[in-house]
Amino acid sequence: MKVLQVTRQFLSDMVDVAYPVVCYGCGKPLTDSEHCICLPCLVNLGTTDMHKEEPNEVTDLFLNKTPVVHGCSYFKYIKCGLLQLLIHDLKYRGRPEIGEYLGRIAGQGLKQSGMFNDVDYIVPVPLHPKKLKTRGYNQSLMIAQGLSQILGIPIDTSVLIKTVYNTTQTKKHRFERYLNSLNLFKAVFNPAVYGKHLLLVDDVLTTGSTLESCVNELKTIQGVRVSVFTLARAMD
Repeated sequence: MKVLQVTRQFLSDMVDVAYPVVCYGCGKPLTDSEHCICLPCLVNLGTTDMHKEEPNEVTDLFLNKTPVVHGCSYFKYIKCGLLQLLIHDLKYRGRPEIGEYLGRIAGQGLKQSGMFNDVDYIVPVPLHPKKLKTRGYNQSLMIAQGLSQILGIPIDTSVLIKTVYNTTQTKKHRFERYLNSLNLFKAVFNPAVYGKHLLLVDDVLTTGSTLESCVNELKTIQGVRVSVFTLARAMD
């Protein structure tokens, strides 16, 4: 048995030398204590610090639309920046582990701030079944799983569904995004969430149209309170 273990370890080490696990940001080999992204790249992502103070840009954005209990975006999403590359890999290159890892990183900051301590369930923004089948996973659920691991809050994927398959929001202008997000989601009236505090989770906040549509739908459930969290906020 010991010979087998030594042999397996030797082969594993050889594979690591030939095909090292590298940072998704800079391509350099990761150390044993790093995962997905090396420490220098992680530091360079840049946080918004919205989780440390309210009101903030996110809560203000929803104030005159559909007020939320709490809200924040954790990282800064800068055009052509590192986070844009990582989000692209997460959504379009089959790397769901990026979402889960960054969700855990954000969860650590959120846990320290206590912003979402009274949340009962985490609700990822759903994908339409057709999109889910194509992509293979929901990137918002991956982020939610990372948050859940750190915050200890369960995930509910049944309370909100996407009923309309719409085109991507990526290249749409603000008003087009708003029109594209209308009547896309449907709340499922589960008595288990009546009167609960739900944390809606998405990847990037731009105009907030998708989140606004989701929040409005969740608020149709008896006694539900809604907070919002996005991994990143698109910066001008």
